[in-house]
Amino acid sequence: MPLMIAPPRRLSAGRLLALALAALLAAGLAQAAWTTVKRVRGARHVQVLVNEKPRAYWKLERGDTLSTSVNGPSVLRVVTRSPWRVKHKGQAAELQWLLDGRPGGVYRHAIIRSRAARLEPPKSSKRYGEPARWPRLSASHTEEIQIPYGTHKVQLVMGTGPCDYELLRFKLKGLHPLPKGGLVDLLPRQPGATRIVAVKEARNSYQVLASGDELSLDVSGPTVVKVISRLDWNDTMAGQQKYQLKVFEDGALKNTWVLRGRHSNLATYQDKDDSTPARAEALYIEVPAGRHEYQVRFQDSGRQVNLRFLMPRAALRNGGK
Repeated sequence: MPLMIAPPRRLSAGRLLALALAALLAAGLAQAAWTTVKRVRGARHVQVLVNEKPRAYWKLERGDTLSTSVNGPSVLRVVTRSPWRVKHKGQAAELQWLLDGRPGGVYRHAIIRSRAARLEPPKSSKRYGEPARWPRLSASHTEEIQIPYGTHKVQLVMGTGPCDYELLRFKLKGLHPLPKGGLVDLLPRQPGATRIVAVKEARNSYQVLASGDELSLDVSGPTVVKVISRLDWNDTMAGQQKYQLKVFEDGALKNTWVLRGRHSNLATYQDKDDSTPARAEALYIEVPAGRHEYQVRFQDSGRQVNLRFLMPRAALRNGGK
């Protein structure tokens, strides 16, 4: 009897696109760079000497809550060290984390003495000038928290364990779920004012969104829409300018992004010289299967923001039902 081989199962275009997006997310995780998280509340900044190299940590006291806001999709890496005492040998420390106020998980790690890590004491300490006598710390323990789309608040508190404090260090890796090539501009349902933004030799058209206004988009999923945001920067601005973009999906709030505009030395407007576009900030809108309507809203004290929407060319073939 001849061997019967079943024909390969054909996948729908939507299923193929979903698999491709998953692969792109994995590639983005592998290629993106880690950056240090510097905005933390509820903990004191301290220095740790590791192999005679200074490292910045946050000191979380028992009973306090440490919090930070991060944009997703991304991965937040949490590096933890405990104070070392001989009596801590064989014991474990516990760290609890919450995402947007909801319990996310518990990390437990054994307290193991490190030969290379010491905590810098206050400058008033008699031991300050003798690093060899600085308080010893445990070996580091690393965990990772998956951050979904949008801006989210991560909180950490100490759980059970013998220590009075924990030392924490944070690294963030943003995921870039779209390829660099093969993208097309997605125009709003009713395009309004536009501006040409020039960066070196590149010229691209951006939609202008004023405070209190919104832009509407029609998108068929599954796909991901990349939004490039540039705050309109004028002479009254300095440092970093915080602003928010809210995205609604079919009338319901989907995500809120908290962004920080910074002055750009490269970007200019083609026909406007009383202000300049700020540095580009990227965010991603995850679009489920089917056709959906999105509203992007900006409300921030009379300022303006320039937005460009990009999506994979392959997503144009989605049925939209």
